Amino acid sequence: DKHKHKFVSEFGDIKFHKTSSTIFDASYIKESEFFGFYVLFWLGTAFFMLSNLVHIYFEHSVSFLEWPVVKILTKDVFKVGLTDLGMYLSIYVVYFIQVACEKRWISWSKQGWIIQSIYEVFHLSFWLVFASARVMNFPWIAKVFLVLHSLVFLMKMHSYGFYNGYLWKILKELRFAESYLKQLEVDGKALPEGHDLEDTKTLLKSSIEFCKFELEFQSNATTVSKEEYEFDEKRISWSLQKLQYNNIIRFPQNINIHNFFEYTMFPTVVYTLNYPRTERIRWSYVFAKIAAIFGIIFLMIAVAQKWMYPLVLECIEVRKLPFSQRFVKYLFILLDMIPPFLMEYLFTFFLIWDSILNAIAELSRFADREFYGAWWSCTDWSEFSRIWNVPVHKFLLRHVYHSSISAFHFNKMQATLMTFILSSVIHELVMYVIFENLRGYLLLLQMSQIPLVMISRTKYMRDKKVLGNVICWFGFISGPSMVCTLYLVY
Repeated sequence: DKHKHKFVSEFGDIKFHKTSSTIFDASYIKESEFFGFYVLFWLGTAFFMLSNLVHIYFEHSVSFLEWPVVKILTKDVFKVGLTDLGMYLSIYVVYFIQVACEKRWISWSKQGWIIQSIYEVFHLSFWLVFASARVMNFPWIAKVFLVLHSLVFLMKMHSYGFYNGYLWKILKELRFAESYLKQLEVDGKALPEGHDLEDTKTLLKSSIEFCKFELEFQSNATTVSKEEYEFDEKRISWSLQKLQYNNIIRFPQNINIHNFFEYTMFPTVVYTLNYPRTERIRWSYVFAKIAAIFGIIFLMIAVAQKWMYPLVLECIEVRKLPFSQRFVKYLFILLDMIPPFLMEYLFTFFLIWDSILNAIAELSRFADREFYGAWWSCTDWSEFSRIWNVPVHKFLLRHVYHSSISAFHFNKMQATLMTFILSSVIHELVMYVIFENLRGYLLLLQMSQIPLVMISRTKYMRDKKVLGNVICWFGFISGPSMVCTLYLVY
């Protein structure tokens, strides 16, 4: 059909779908033949912890609140809360930048993106320095929380600003094309010499078609399943005002304080105009997740107090030894650190991605519950990086991988390497704030995943899923413990 044209959206890479639950909440898991192993894991953990708690209480007569780990966690809670509140309020600067663009006080393509980029650097630097400042003297767990939360805010700000900034450019192009086309239809002489009138009109109509397609596509991005969308020429007659139907948010009507506040509350770091929403809040589900949050935190404290805290004290003593005498001690500490650190690793996964994010999603009626995939069955590290932390993967995919291809004209291999290096540097930055020294151990271990990915894609390894999964689990088990003990001992 000559009246139809095919366009591809520049921001058609990320889709939000209405998924009822995460993997461990899904009905098919409860109906699986392996569901009993999941129950066994938690029951075994409960009995194991109960045994240790009883021994601690009756043999040492130490109450829970007197544990050193608990004292570290509860130190400066009010000060940490105020700091986090200040950090949250400071992200509203990017909203006011968009308001300035809407009022036409500034142009996104000229001043807006520069102001936002400078502010992002300032925001990250200021709060990193603030969290690690000796004057504040935050405990290490508070530093971890503040640093990670500042990175979440940074991603939210960047996605909000540059997504809306792209749509400002589309809207500006639409307004110009419509105005110029109308001018040419009234007075063809307005066209500069050397340009064909009909060709110019055709080009302007095509520009109008694409701009209206893009604005409509982004408004329906949660329901459109294909990246390519056939746009009928009849829709040229639509105006932006007529596109406001079915309670769907259209650009630029999303530039308001309520929309931005909702976005800051959603468990996602990728901004779009419309997200899938649930019809109601299941309060019984919220209560179950809150109970899980406190229960898992208690388990993590118990593991840290019983096994990890003594090892940390031992690391401090070993650090005083000459450099040449630390290695043997390090190996013994590493072997002792692996079991409790593996437990903390698994508990962290359940705490953040299955409990906290689900609780936030339910309270905010955010319907896309794809926070993680079956990372425990990964056969190579590239698969793990995609499904271990889906919200951050979506951000990196859109705003680092695809943006580096479009902005810097990288090829796919260069964009992948750029994304991986940036992720590794950020992880190392977190380690620097926690341990107050720059060693590069985590950066080195993360970069070692590149040759491992290349090996996993060779002809020899391609079909060896069990061996690939064993290699991944060896990394899950040994990697975090190795990094922690390296920073503590060296």
